[in-house]
Amino acid sequence: MRCSSTVVVSGLALALAAGCGSSPPAAAPAAAPNEAPASASPDAGAGAGPASSVDVAALEKLTAEEAKSGSCDPEHQAALEKLLDDVEATVRAKTEDGKPLKIESFTKRVLALSEAARGIQLTLSGKGTQVHVIAFSPKEVSLDVLAGNAAATTMRSSYKAEVTNGPATIALPKIGGPVPLEGDSREIEMKPGTPLEVRMRGQGCAGVVVFSKS
Repeated sequence: MRCSSTVVVSGLALALAAGCGSSPPAAAPAAAPNEAPASASPDAGAGAGPASSVDVAALEKLTAEEAKSGSCDPEHQAALEKLLDDVEATVRAKTEDGKPLKIESFTKRVLALSEAARGIQLTLSGKGTQVHVIAFSPKEVSLDVLAGNAAATTMRSSYKAEVTNGPATIALPKIGGPVPLEGDSREIEMKPGTPLEVRMRGQGCAGVVVFSKS
């Protein structure tokens, strides 16, 4: 996609290399026991890259085509929508100190992303002031949040690792799988009625949930 687009929501209701020669190859150095895999996204999920059963070339082709066209492959979109439904059910079922979370509102969207920022404009309603924004994609995805026209003060959402009940994956039969997802998240303290804009960048289809709690 070559240009930015906006979705408006009223209320918050949104390689291995082998050398050869005459002498035997040297043994590869042992990996550091606690070394974590690198990830392309700021807040990657448990799966930092495609699993061995995933057709990496097919996944790259799929997401590149989605980024170029600005629309999601139907199978990919359906898989992400199912994930977001599961996330919503998990959030609404969560408790704190034995009591259900007081969810003011919950918005979920599936968007085709590219290097050009795509925005979701929101306005808080109700009593909630704590807003969580969590995004998932098989490829890199990043979030920026504006409160009014200024960058909002944010931190990683405390719910990022909890809303999928384990590593986030989706089923894409023509790609292989399960396909592990990358992710990014933000937590923002806002006043009701304050305009909020979530700007997203990535490659291909991504799912995002935005919810507030009091």
